[in-house]
Amino acid sequence: MSAGNPPPALTGREAQTDQFRRLLGRLGHGLSEPSIILHGLRGVGKTVLLLEFESVADSEGWTSPDPIEIRSDTNFRAELADAAYQALLRLNRRKAVGERLKAFTGLLSGFKAGVSTEGKVEFSFDPSAVSGSTGNLERDLTHLFVELGETARDHDTGVVFLIDEMQFLGRPEMEAIAAAMLRMSQLKLPIAVAGAGLPQLPGLMVEAKSYAERLFSYPEVGPLSTQAARQALTEPAEAEGVTFEEDALQRIVECSGGYPAFIQAYGKEAWNMAPDTMITLADIQAAEPIIETKLDDEFFHVRFEKATPRERRYMAAMADLDGGPYRTGDVAKHLGSAVSSTSVVRDSLIKKGLIYSPDHGEVDFTVPRFSPFMRRRYPLAGDENGNAG
Repeated sequence: MSAGNPPPALTGREAQTDQFRRLLGRLGHGLSEPSIILHGLRGVGKTVLLLEFESVADSEGWTSPDPIEIRSDTNFRAELADAAYQALLRLNRRKAVGERLKAFTGLLSGFKAGVSTEGKVEFSFDPSAVSGSTGNLERDLTHLFVELGETARDHDTGVVFLIDEMQFLGRPEMEAIAAAMLRMSQLKLPIAVAGAGLPQLPGLMVEAKSYAERLFSYPEVGPLSTQAARQALTEPAEAEGVTFEEDALQRIVECSGGYPAFIQAYGKEAWNMAPDTMITLADIQAAEPIIETKLDDEFFHVRFEKATPRERRYMAAMADLDGGPYRTGDVAKHLGSAVSSTSVVRDSLIKKGLIYSPDHGEVDFTVPRFSPFMRRRYPLAGDENGNAG
């Protein structure tokens, strides 16, 4: 199951896409409007929404570089510079920015072109080679955005940067984004950021820069409503002449909890299981063991593998308690440890994006229905090193 795999029908996300259209419209008319940072659990479709934003930006005549996915080893300065260069080239193709192109490429002189073994042109960024670069990410990014924003404004367009998994950014990078977007707001330049990340992301942004609270809107992306979940299944099916028995639809909505990743899994296997053009409750029930195994292997386990033995045992202790959120004191007690002795493990799991803290003294999984998976596959047992007892 690939993250961000577009569904056959994107339903239930009209509010977010409408908000994004308003953002582009207002910025395009020289008005202020907060950029958008989506947040929510894994499997709710945040990456899919970013890709939809990319399509909307294109339809509105805006320029959008390829989305940036943040990882623990991402060189953010290089990625942003590469994205700015992409935006510049696309602006030139659309608007023939002419002399501004030459001036802006001077700012990006740190790019070095080369040819890879596949024959593709690749670019790398050397910040020391950039004209006017100070080495300070906050100032340099602001300067970069100002130049790009003025170029876009003078040619009646705008640029939107799409950034996924933003919770993995360091504090300096978050500070730089906030500072650059503050300057965009002050100058009313058509540069927008549409980001996405886990539930802790809004807090991290505001912690980095207190004014980030008003610079960005933070829509929460949750499970689909019952109606939207049903539409996600029926619309693509009807286009192929396939229908769902009412009980079958209800069963999928119930079992999936409205999470798009689970809806896709159920829809796919139900389609494969049904012998004719009517998908029945019996088809769904026959597919459920297959769906559970695939979700365990392809959705849950790939995240479990990121954890160390001690981290896995901490998650097993969480799952062994009643439903979350979980009090950190209760988790430590369940492990037979003091809260202070488990804090390093807890913080490491948060940094890896496996758990988050919804409130002070609480933790919960970033992946919906992760507790049942842990109890099925990795129940609490063994010593502090994760060895079976």
